[in-house]
Amino acid sequence: MSTPADHYDVAILGGGLAGLTLALQLKQARPDTSIFVAEKREGPAPEAAFKVGESTVELSCNYFGRVLGLQEHLEQQQIHKCGLRFFFPYGDNSELAQRVELGPPLYPPVPSYQLDRGRFENFLAERNEAAGIDRIGGARIQDVELGDERHKVTFTRGDETHETSARWVVDATGRAFTLKKKLGLLEDNGHMVNSSWFRLAGGLDIEEWVDPSDDDWFGRMTERGLRRNSTNHLCGQGYWVWLIPLSSGPISIGIVADPRFHPWERMNTLEGALDWIREHEPQLGESLDGRRDQVEDFLKVENFSYGCKQSFSGSDRWALTGEAGPFLDPFYSPGSDYIAMANTLITDMVARELDGEDVTERAKAHDDLYLSAYRTHLTFYEQQYEFWGNPQLMSVKIGANNILYWGVNALLFFHHKLADLEFMEAVRPDVERVWALNRRLEAMYREWNALDDREWRRAYVSPVAFPAMLERHIELVAGFDDETLKAKIASNAELMEAYTLVLFNKAAQLLGDAAPAEDVKLNPYAVSLDPDRWEADGLFGNSGMTIAEARETPAGGAETLWMEGIAQPA
Repeated sequence: MSTPADHYDVAILGGGLAGLTLALQLKQARPDTSIFVAEKREGPAPEAAFKVGESTVELSCNYFGRVLGLQEHLEQQQIHKCGLRFFFPYGDNSELAQRVELGPPLYPPVPSYQLDRGRFENFLAERNEAAGIDRIGGARIQDVELGDERHKVTFTRGDETHETSARWVVDATGRAFTLKKKLGLLEDNGHMVNSSWFRLAGGLDIEEWVDPSDDDWFGRMTERGLRRNSTNHLCGQGYWVWLIPLSSGPISIGIVADPRFHPWERMNTLEGALDWIREHEPQLGESLDGRRDQVEDFLKVENFSYGCKQSFSGSDRWALTGEAGPFLDPFYSPGSDYIAMANTLITDMVARELDGEDVTERAKAHDDLYLSAYRTHLTFYEQQYEFWGNPQLMSVKIGANNILYWGVNALLFFHHKLADLEFMEAVRPDVERVWALNRRLEAMYREWNALDDREWRRAYVSPVAFPAMLERHIELVAGFDDETLKAKIASNAELMEAYTLVLFNKAAQLLGDAAPAEDVKLNPYAVSLDPDRWEADGLFGNSGMTIAEARETPAGGAETLWMEGIAQPA
């Protein structure tokens, strides 16, 4: 289509992953909705497209596969992913088999995928057009005028200027921040991290870095070759490197680093990035030597994380989705999750409003939920890169983050509850308990790292070995009824309380005689490793539980994560 109609129900500015999926979801929820999608690219995207967001996790894969009905494409045209996998540093990182490894031994029960973004977005564009959505390529947004009844969108296509209007306008223009700039919504979030990345034709397999006769290392997995399909994270102090295979053949390789430890100037050119890799990840560097001509592209983003003051407005009928809203960090691959959550909440608001409902208060509730989830998730990363190379801390941190993710955020999404105001009001206190405990733990990790940053080697940390974490993953597809789901959220908050105390007790042993006794009741919301704060913070009292009691819960399984029991000292 080359020109738009005069008026639409919804104008979506941006035809990338966020915009195309939102258009499909809106059309499925309310088939009579007229939708205009403006995409600046003319024609199809190249495969192995020049974009981040190739690694996805359970929530977004449920959205793409089940909510949007694209499961067949994911299974047949993308790579079935073998989970997230982490390798922590040992020595000069020249022996992968000696590094502490954390990751699943087989394909996890609830699937996720590696997305070739070019291939996926071309497929989404075809689905949009088949659904009767007016998608215009080569369209560059020039202005949006918000009005009482209609919003006017002005865009250029080649040398021509076009206008259309819409009841609702959704910004999916990514870092162009079309509406965010206009409405003054951009905010810093305190997380200063940089990234540079490229695609390498022909891919690579990290298992080739290990002696094939090392049966112990290969025996961790149910079969050889599975690690290649994981999102592999090579971690060290202040950085991690991603390795993501793409179904069209290349592998995506990216550096993410805190400039406190790794200056931006070291990695903001391709040659600089390759030199940095040779220094910090020599086995990867050796795999890249002699393959300079196979590097397909190079991209860099400085200070890539940012916040957003507001994402949705029901009274003024606008919304932000994808990178046009807040953006966290690619560690744990949350980007597509936030697209899924934003699009689901936007679809709920838009469909109701177009049917005549006043969604002003509903939009405020959705905005609060979405940004509260984002701000809690931000604590996973903010000032945390300093211990990214500490295998003990990262193992317990990943455990806590997964309890929050699988046991709360993703669990609610899989059960289609995020947009259910009455249900969310009922469970919000328990959700807030888990979020608050996570924030407390993230602060304690930095204190823990200052007391114990030992290097460990030759260990395998399997999520399967910690049943409480694995069960949260499996329960995503349990299909709980409402009352059972409410009880499960409350139970997961109790699990997080116990887990917090188990971790606190482990860390507090580093304080020697100052560590609280195991029969003293402790408040998990007041843990820290500063004994001078304990009384004032309210650590001691009758409302918590003892360490002994915490160990009797499923959280006691966290002891399978202690390095002393599974690893060798470096």
